[in-house]
Amino acid sequence: MSEAQADTYTPGLAEETLHPSEEIFIETLKKLTMDRLRGQYPPGSTSIQRDAHPKTHGLVTAEFIVLDDFSYALRHGVFKTPRKFDALIRFSAGDVFSYPDTRLPRSGGMAIKLLGVEGEKLLASERHALTQDFIMINFPGFLARSFESYEALHIASAPEDRARFYEAHRPEHALYLRQSLEPFYNPLQVRYFSQVPYMLGPNAIKFSAKPIFNTANRPPASEGPDFLREAMRKQVVESDVYFDFMVQVQTDPVRMPIEEPLTVWDESQSPFQRVAIVRIPRQDITMKGIEMAETLAFNPWHALPEHRPIGNMNRARRVVYEMVSEYRRTANGVVRAEPTSLPQ
Repeated sequence: MSEAQADTYTPGLAEETLHPSEEIFIETLKKLTMDRLRGQYPPGSTSIQRDAHPKTHGLVTAEFIVLDDFSYALRHGVFKTPRKFDALIRFSAGDVFSYPDTRLPRSGGMAIKLLGVEGEKLLASERHALTQDFIMINFPGFLARSFESYEALHIASAPEDRARFYEAHRPEHALYLRQSLEPFYNPLQVRYFSQVPYMLGPNAIKFSAKPIFNTANRPPASEGPDFLREAMRKQVVESDVYFDFMVQVQTDPVRMPIEEPLTVWDESQSPFQRVAIVRIPRQDITMKGIEMAETLAFNPWHALPEHRPIGNMNRARRVVYEMVSEYRRTANGVVRAEPTSLPQ
């Protein structure tokens, strides 16, 4: 499809539309990402971190409990029948560098890995793995509208460059700025969003995890460089933590677009529907768990076909995530293997 046709074409529900220069943009993103990683970590480095969300607040074991009180239209993939999955969940800090928790604006991630998920997965290298990943960030819109702005953001990797980027793109990134500037003081007290769309059977959806029991979101008496980890540890040591896991179905292909990830889908037009509950039982967040998190890979494409990622940013992520993961594992001397059971 030409650029002129792409500008006038109206897609249907759950329909993807490829940008005419998409392959070129993805190749550019690959180069920018690897150039930055090689600049951050000189040759011979053996502790290369992720290129995004490098800092782990904590890794927890959990239960992902699929319910039986939602629409049959949503019963696909892991939501096909009521059951309970064991899970590992990594809570992380955003950005491409590992900063103290005191830095603002502050973004956070929640990456869920379900265990015991049967069926072939989308990634050929992990086709027979018994796991399924769900990846979320703490604001509903993606940080760029298009490949062009996403490429500009990758070029602006230094903090001062990114500040100038957001200033230059302020009209386009107003939602991102507003959401990311809202402070939070505990990763377990934040709502997380998939940001970009996925399939759920025949439907295009986005998903979200929302704390069920909120406590006061107040700053601690003192904010050290790892105060978010400490706040998270304090809560989960004392009590179980629960999240609603919800999905939002695309009902309008124009107002709820697939290829414009900065656009937030209106919840009044299509409310989120709860399909599962995440239970994080009481436990301690140890440094051993944080070290384990560094050996795990979370990838939106590590999924059943019923949960296939869609849209331009997800298509780019498929290439970039695999490339970075393989580079890190090779440099760090880590054997590629998905977990088969919860750690003791």
